[in-house]
Amino acid sequence: MLESESVAPLMDRAISTYGSPAPPMGFFVRPMRMEDIPQTSAVERACFPAGWIATPFKKELKNRSAVYLVACEAADPKNALAEAHAFDHAPAPEEPAKGGLLQLVKGVFSQPEPPPEDQRQKIVGFVGVWFMVDEAHITVIGVRDEHRRHGIGELLLLAALEVSFQRGAHVMTLEVRVSNQAAQGLYKKYGYQAAGVRKGYYTDNKEDALIMTTEAIGSSAYRARYEQLAQEHAQRWGASVRWVG
Repeated sequence: MLESESVAPLMDRAISTYGSPAPPMGFFVRPMRMEDIPQTSAVERACFPAGWIATPFKKELKNRSAVYLVACEAADPKNALAEAHAFDHAPAPEEPAKGGLLQLVKGVFSQPEPPPEDQRQKIVGFVGVWFMVDEAHITVIGVRDEHRRHGIGELLLLAALEVSFQRGAHVMTLEVRVSNQAAQGLYKKYGYQAAGVRKGYYTDNKEDALIMTTEAIGSSAYRARYEQLAQEHAQRWGASVRWVG
C-alpha cells in the first residue's frame, strides 16, 4: 500500500482533471469492456508485427489478476468524465439495483447490452496490466499510428500507474525491445530502470527484450515523481480524465 496516504484520495484525483492552462485533452481512459474487443483487437493488430501473439481479451477481461484500460477519443473534451462513464454497466452509487434477489441474480449472469453502433466510442489505444503478489506488470501497451505523438501513450502509462496504486502494488515491471530507444526513454522518465534481458523474447525476429522495473512506487520519492509527471502531462497536452474503475 502507499506509505503516505490511503488509496481513496488518489482515486478521487485519478478520475478528475488536473488544473491546466491548456484546453482539456481530447482523449480519456476508462476500463475496457467486452464490447470493446473488436476495436481493441484492431488496434493491437495495427500496432504489432505479424508474429505477435494476439491477446485473448475475452479471457483476460474475466481474469481478476488483470486490468485492461482503453484510451478513447472524446466527442466533447469538456465532457470527458461523463463520456468515460457513459456505458458503465454497474449501477451508480445513488441508483442501487432494484427488484430484490431475483433481479440481482439475473444481473450477475446476464450479458450487458452494448451501446448502439452510432454511439460507440473510438478506441485509439490500450494497456494491459497483470498483478502478481506485489508486482504490477505491464503486458502490452499500444496506440494507433495516426494518434501517436499526442500524449496518449503517456496517458495510458499514467493510468496504469494509478491502477497499480489502487491495487497496492509495490513495483511495476515491463519488457521492451532492446532496439526501441524511444519507448525506453519514456519508461526511464517514469522511473523504470534496466533489470535484465530476455534472450530471443520477440517471436517475429527473435529480438531480445530489456526487462525494466521501477523503485517502490509507494515511496514518497516516487509519489513526488508521479505528481510532477502528471502535472507536466496536463500542462503539455491538457487536463485529462483517467478513470481506472
